[in-house]
Amino acid sequence: RFHHLAWQTFAMGGPAGRVSPEDLETVPTAELLSELKRRHQLLSRTPANVAVLGPPCVGKHTQADALRRAFGVCRISAKELMSASSSDEEAVRTLGTLLQRNECRRGFVLDGFPTTVAQAARLDEELAKQKKTLDAAIFLDAPEDVLVERCQGRLLHEASGRLYHDAHRIPLEKGVDDFTGNPLVRPPFEESKFKAQVERYQKDSKLLRQFFSKRHVREVDATKTIDQVSAACLEPIGPRESE
Repeated sequence: RFHHLAWQTFAMGGPAGRVSPEDLETVPTAELLSELKRRHQLLSRTPANVAVLGPPCVGKHTQADALRRAFGVCRISAKELMSASSSDEEAVRTLGTLLQRNECRRGFVLDGFPTTVAQAARLDEELAKQKKTLDAAIFLDAPEDVLVERCQGRLLHEASGRLYHDAHRIPLEKGVDDFTGNPLVRPPFEESKFKAQVERYQKDSKLLRQFFSKRHVREVDATKTIDQVSAACLEPIGPRESE
C-alpha cells in the first residue's frame, strides 16, 4: 500500500508539486514509465473545457476524473462549488477563482455543474470575463434501476473523495482505501430523496440541453463499462486553439 500512496503523490504532482526521491523509489518502474508516457501524450492534446452532467450515481465523478487525466486539466465538482456557497452567483464566483489555479491552465472539467439554465448563464458570463468558453457538455444517462444499484453499492474515502463500488470498482482490500488503508464509508441512500433528485434532474436537463444546443452536446450511454463510457466521453472534445 505504501507504494500506492507514493504513486498517488507522484501522479497528482505531490505536495506543492514536489515528490521526494525516497517516495519515487517505491513506485514500480513500469508504473513510472506509464505515467510519464501519459504526461508526454498530454503535450500533443488540445486543451479542453468540458461539463459532465447527469443524474445522481450515473458516474459523473468517475468520468470527470478520466477526462482530467486524459487532457491534463483540473476537475471542479458541483459539491465543491455549492457547499461553500449560498447562491448561484457565489458558486460561479468561487468557480472563477478556482479557474485561476495553475492546474487549470490547460482547461477544466466541471463535475455535475451547471445543474440549471440559470447557473449555465452565469457560467457563460464568468467564462467570458476570462476569455474562455465551454467546449462541450456531456450528458451521461442510465435507467433508474441502474442508478439505484450504483447508489446502493457506493463506498467513499471521505478524506480524498475517492469512490469505490461493491461491483464496479472494488477496493484492493475489502472496506479500506487502496492508498491510505483508511476505512471506507457507505453514503446513506434515501429512496425518496433519490427519486426527487432524479425527477428534478430530468426536468432541468431538458432545459440545459436546449441552452447548450448551439454547442457540442454529447449524449453518452452510462450503462456500459467504465472504460467504454470513458471512450465515449472523449469523442466530443473537438480541437480549439489554446487560450
